[in-house]
Amino acid sequence: MRRLQKVLLGVLGGGVLLCGIGTGVAITEFSSLSYAGERTVGETDMETATLEAEIDPEAGTWALSENLPWGAETEFAADESVPENIVRFQVVYNAKRITPKVQAAVYTEEYVDENGDYQEKEWPVLELYGIWEEQDEVKLFMEVKDIFLEELKEGKISSYQEPAYVEQVKVFYNPANEADLEKY
Repeated sequence: MRRLQKVLLGVLGGGVLLCGIGTGVAITEFSSLSYAGERTVGETDMETATLEAEIDPEAGTWALSENLPWGAETEFAADESVPENIVRFQVVYNAKRITPKVQAAVYTEEYVDENGDYQEKEWPVLELYGIWEEQDEVKLFMEVKDIFLEELKEGKISSYQEPAYVEQVKVFYNPANEADLEKY
């Protein structure tokens, strides 16, 4: 029995020693990695589209969104070359990921005022939205895996991000319609 305890204690000590060596090697390897910066993974096909929508000033003040869901840089500018009652959207987008569209809609807000009366408020909105293109998630995952393993062999590591859906949106309108439009 005493001999078995000595053998088991030796095996335990050897295991602890090997774990310590493995940890030291892992820390050394990890600390030798260098940061390679951000890397975009996936297909990109950047295109520029010009979309136009007509507004009816009689319908009220039209709302235009400043905060697009894609995090795109957004600019608004009055432009004499744009016909009156037209809003022009110039969109730089990734055609492999999205197709931009513009539509006119009416938003409705329902609320109870301070007198307890039910109120309904409507206002017209121009919405820039996108039709998503189908993505092969497995293909994207395998591409990231291959790049990650190749970079590990080279002793570096990156931050991986998907390509942008929409990079920039410029909204142009006739100066005569400035009072008919509101950014929200």
